[in-house]
Amino acid sequence: PIFSLWKNTLPNVSCVKIRGLLNSTTTMILSRIEGNIDQVVESGGQVEHVGETFEEALQAAKQMGIVEEDESLDIDGWDAAMKLRALCVFLSSSVELSLPEKNDVTIPPLEAIPRDSIGEINPELICRQFRMSKKKVRSVASAELIDLAPDPLVGRHNP
Repeated sequence: PIFSLWKNTLPNVSCVKIRGLLNSTTTMILSRIEGNIDQVVESGGQVEHVGETFEEALQAAKQMGIVEEDESLDIDGWDAAMKLRALCVFLSSSVELSLPEKNDVTIPPLEAIPRDSIGEINPELICRQFRMSKKKVRSVASAELIDLAPDPLVGRHNP
């Protein structure tokens, strides 16, 4: 939907940043692990929670049919990185950037996009993070479209 929305209804808008939850599988897995975070309690130094383990949440996602055939594409952030790169390519080619030539736009290769895996996420980590920041753990993809062309006015003397 973002491609048609951008092209058809926002043709004069410039996009400089992208930030979002681009992989619903990781969001669902993390939500199932956290369970009802408000019911998290500590007893005797052990963290108790009402959510699922990573394996249980992954199995539920598989039963729903939303996990990629190669589950590492979801778990290790490859799916979100591919979507993020596609968005960057589309947005940089469909908007008027203040670049002398379109060739100045460089989108990094997929392998160069930083990714984090949710494979090591556990209920204790999620509970600890929520206690410290009152924020839920999510896999957020983000990019910034920047102009790497040299500024033609830099180094010039302006009389």
